[in-house]
Amino acid sequence: MKDILSKILYVILAIVVLICLFIGLCAVNPDLAKPLKDIAADIEAKRQSRIEAEQEESTEAASLEISVDVEPEESEEKEQEVEVSADGPETAHPYNFDLTYQDYVDEWDDSAVDDDRKSDPDYEEFVDAFINPKEDVEEGDYPEDISHMISPQPEIIDIEDEEQAQEIINNVDYGETGEGLEFDELYYPYYHMLNDRGQAIYRQIYANALALNESFAPITEATTNNEVKSAFCCVLDDHPELFWVDISFYTQYDYQGHVIEFDFSFYKSFKDIPAARTKFEDMAKNLVAGARDLGSPYEKELYVHDLILDKLNYQFNSLDQSAYSSVVQNYTVCAGYARCFQYLMQLLEVPTYNCHGWGGSERHAWNVIKLDDGFHNVDCTWDDSLSSYDYFNLSDAENDSHRRMEFSVYLPPCVSSDYRPEGATGIPGTDYNADDETTYVTSSPVKTYYFIIDADGNVSVAGEE
Repeated sequence: MKDILSKILYVILAIVVLICLFIGLCAVNPDLAKPLKDIAADIEAKRQSRIEAEQEESTEAASLEISVDVEPEESEEKEQEVEVSADGPETAHPYNFDLTYQDYVDEWDDSAVDDDRKSDPDYEEFVDAFINPKEDVEEGDYPEDISHMISPQPEIIDIEDEEQAQEIINNVDYGETGEGLEFDELYYPYYHMLNDRGQAIYRQIYANALALNESFAPITEATTNNEVKSAFCCVLDDHPELFWVDISFYTQYDYQGHVIEFDFSFYKSFKDIPAARTKFEDMAKNLVAGARDLGSPYEKELYVHDLILDKLNYQFNSLDQSAYSSVVQNYTVCAGYARCFQYLMQLLEVPTYNCHGWGGSERHAWNVIKLDDGFHNVDCTWDDSLSSYDYFNLSDAENDSHRRMEFSVYLPPCVSSDYRPEGATGIPGTDYNADDETTYVTSSPVKTYYFIIDADGNVSVAGEE
């Protein structure tokens, strides 16, 4: 055993001596070490290549695992994703963006409006301004390119064959009739603008939208397309919470010219409407949480107005006519600003209406709000574009760059208000000094604090209040 150990030790000693001798020779002649360096470098290169290959395979496997997990579940976040498009909303059929002011006047039909409303002298001035407009205000009196409101647009299908029409009548039921539903005029004024037949169709449209019934037959006999369109417009104007309802819709006529089927278009972005609705409502409640304990409707109004201006950015996208784009998301156009302000103020029990018409030189939407000193015009979109309070609580005379159209002519007249932030004149752009008969540019205060809103709508305040 000792002989074996001795031999092993001699071998090890010999190897050590040889290594030392080789190191000494390399020190004298470095070229002797080059082959070994090349071999070592080759081994290291192969080792690094193997490590990189293993990392790449690991990344691909993880990526595949994630995609497999997400696709079948279709999480709520992914379902609500919408592709931003400068061409307009993703709808069942294309919108007509080329309508002129005169086109709207020519298409207006007030046959579904309640007779008492039409004969009320309080609205004569608005009706006349809509039907017989004066020349547009001069360029520069309003923000440019800050209007993009679109009216509901029907697609009509004529069924000329009697048998085919009868088959549709036999196969399409009323869905939800909405019988027994009531709407407080203080919060839902558009419902009360309609005559009895229009109100019946309104209730039916509203009930079927809530039930997610996409098709139904009108509950009224010999229903005209104008009755359906009028009721549909009024439902959307009263109810921003129906955010999944696209402003386009289909109607089918029978051979006698009566509507025999109504078809909703729901935005294709929402794969799970109940889940989106929960998210929408939770987000809205969080957004107004900080305003609930404020002392007056005006304080609540100012809070929501400033919150919206800090939250939103003006940008076209596939949901920009829906309140979802402004309550849950942060990119919208005037229609989204107005519906967001309307809905949040309704949650705070301050009567606020969606008002639409002509703003400057194009279709536009803003709001009418009721405070204890009367009704006032509020335009969050234009205030946001100017970082000001220039369009906050104005009378109709002060708001002369806006012109009401269609059913909005029957909203209450607006008066001037003392409820404005300190220093804000409320006169957009200029004011008049009677003492020296001069016109001067007004300035509105820009607040020194701002709101920070997280992904769930929770609000915190930064800066000085």
